[in-house]
Amino acid sequence: MRKISKRSAVVLGAAGAVVVAGVAYAAWTSTGAGTGSVTSKTDVPSVISSSGTGTALYPGGSTTFTVKVTNPNDYPVVVNSISAGSSNEVNGCAAATVTSAAVTNPTGTIAAGGEGTYTLTATMNGSATDACKGQTFTLPLTATLSSNA
Repeated sequence: MRKISKRSAVVLGAAGAVVVAGVAYAAWTSTGAGTGSVTSKTDVPSVISSSGTGTALYPGGSTTFTVKVTNPNDYPVVVNSISAGSSNEVNGCAAATVTSAAVTNPTGTIAAGGEGTYTLTATMNGSATDACKGQTFTLPLTATLSSNA
């Protein structure tokens, strides 16, 4: 059996380290490609309901009234506008006897599942007839909302 000198052992050890490093360096690499997907929600329309009627109207008079906008979605929304309203015919009182102006950029955010209250102004036409006395006027309204997440 042959003896290996210290010097030879060091040289062989260094050479072995280079071989091991070379094997580690020679490991294969690869890349991958594919797709991911997500879906978006479908909004649930908000609901506008009367919240307060204000004082009684008379020909040429105005009053404020409140409406509540309910947000049934699970994300917050902002009301961008509320349309103008115009009354329908009521028991002989002509259509459009009572109107309300549009409201643009009302303030506030409605939380997910929450509600917001907005004040509008209603005006009775100055030529309203006696058929309009003691009536309740419904003003169809539409709100435009956008997400505020």
